[in-house]
Amino acid sequence: MSGFGNIGGLMLGIFGLLIASYGLNVQGPFSSQVFFLGVVCAASGGIVVWLSMRQGKSVLTQPYTVISQKTTSPKTESKYKSIYEGSPVLQRTVNTSGIILDCNPAYVKNFGYSKEEIIGRSLFDHVGEKSLDDMKKTFEAWKKSGRVENVEIWFKRKDGTTFPGLISANNIYDDNGKLMGSNTVIRDVSEIYQAHQVLEEHERQKIQIDELQKIDSAKGEFYMTVAKECQIPISPILKYSKLLTEIPHGNLDEKQVEAITEIYDNAVKLEQLMIDIIDVQKLNSNTMEFKKAQFNIDGLMNEVVKLCKPMMTEKKIEFVDSSSTTKPITSDKTLLNKVFFNLIQNAVDFVPTKEGRIEIGAKEQGDSIVFYVKDNGIGILEKRKDFVFKKFYQVDISFKRKYGGSGFGLVICKGIVENLAGKIWFESKEGEGTVFYFSIPT
Repeated sequence: MSGFGNIGGLMLGIFGLLIASYGLNVQGPFSSQVFFLGVVCAASGGIVVWLSMRQGKSVLTQPYTVISQKTTSPKTESKYKSIYEGSPVLQRTVNTSGIILDCNPAYVKNFGYSKEEIIGRSLFDHVGEKSLDDMKKTFEAWKKSGRVENVEIWFKRKDGTTFPGLISANNIYDDNGKLMGSNTVIRDVSEIYQAHQVLEEHERQKIQIDELQKIDSAKGEFYMTVAKECQIPISPILKYSKLLTEIPHGNLDEKQVEAITEIYDNAVKLEQLMIDIIDVQKLNSNTMEFKKAQFNIDGLMNEVVKLCKPMMTEKKIEFVDSSSTTKPITSDKTLLNKVFFNLIQNAVDFVPTKEGRIEIGAKEQGDSIVFYVKDNGIGILEKRKDFVFKKFYQVDISFKRKYGGSGFGLVICKGIVENLAGKIWFESKEGEGTVFYFSIPT
């Protein structure tokens, strides 16, 4: 429209000038009118050109801005900068030479440097030694492919500590599409890594426990087999040595008689040791049979006296039953006999000769019967009381060789009592004796 106005106005002006010029040269009554018409046309053409030029100047001089698709408005740029700065994830911007151009506060805090110390440094300054080669390969791969996603790298802080991180990068290009650098995101996966380590450690420990259980099971089976095999040759030794002690000695001298007695005594101890080993393994493997039935307390105590009285002969020990109840109880009578036997045998070993005294008894206490074995022996040292029910424990190591004992007796007592839903405990004072108690529900 502006081009057409300029040309039309110019032609109109020229046409008006020609008409005005013709009116000046023509003689006649209408020459003045022709001249006036030419002036009007010339003036009109001038006005049209002037108006066209004003409109054209307004349009032609207005600035034209080319908006690139990569150009963001200040508002958008501020928004993304806010996200970058406020992100809890570690972020940094690097160029193609690996120089850090910018980083967010989370990155500054985690690495322990000030922002001024970070900007301008190589990204490799923040990589742990064991990941340097991996970081170099990752950086070169990024420059070739323009892609990095969840690569595990160990990073190094200012204080020298390291942490595992997953690194990902999105590329930054210039207006010509040339790669300028990347905005890198680093996720600190220390907690995940530690949890993974804990799970691996638990799995490793589980495997070790399984292996140990298998070894322990095999060991238990071996002990059981050895103990049972040993009982086979022990049985005739015990049988015939006992026979020799009972028949007239004839021409045997005192030393030979003593030897026969020693053979018999040691055969008895060896047999008891094999029985103890078998009992311990049965308790450990939960294969010991518990047969409960009702019986009277006085019947049990009479059997205990009969079973254990021969043990008192050699040391001339006073043996007393002070039971105060005959109430019936439902439990395993045979195994309770075994508990009494072990506790009384243990007491016999540590009471004095001729002046020794062992008292057994049973009394009612609520819904239970409390049994006890009391002696006037050497007692138990305070520092050793916590070990009484441990395997291989001896009340006093200095007495071990003198009195023998497998160290299984009290362990067996504890195992039997607890499997019968009872409790076992003791009271002792050094030099004044010991009392072992065990309660069994009625």
